[in-house]
Amino acid sequence: YNKGSAMDDLGRADEALTCYDEALDINPRDAEAWNNKGIALRKLGRSDEELACYDEALNINPRYADAWYNKGSAMDDLGRADEALTCYDEALDINPRDAEVWNNKGIALRKLGRADEALACYDEALDINPRDANA
Repeated sequence: YNKGSAMDDLGRADEALTCYDEALDINPRDAEAWNNKGIALRKLGRSDEELACYDEALNINPRYADAWYNKGSAMDDLGRADEALTCYDEALDINPRDAEVWNNKGIALRKLGRADEALACYDEALDINPRDANA
């Protein structure tokens, strides 16, 4: 698992994926390994497999905020802003102090034509992190 994370840090997503698969062969109930495998698959452009990994992580740990966030980002990238919004809400239910999730929720709301709600999300993000240039 840690070797996979290091490979991912080095931009070697294909090798990271191999490491995560090996870790999951040893412990298929490792939600973090499933989440990180999803991230590696995202970098390789394999979105269907990516989503399946986040779902597996969430089956193991439904309160895993990072997996909800990553699933939301994947949904948003696929043009499924309504489903992304649901994922971001789940992540914020677990950790309401995550500025990045608030920002991405705002982006999803904007895509859905809900600009007033998006502005409120950006305000939340800036309250948490006033130096967040993305918000």
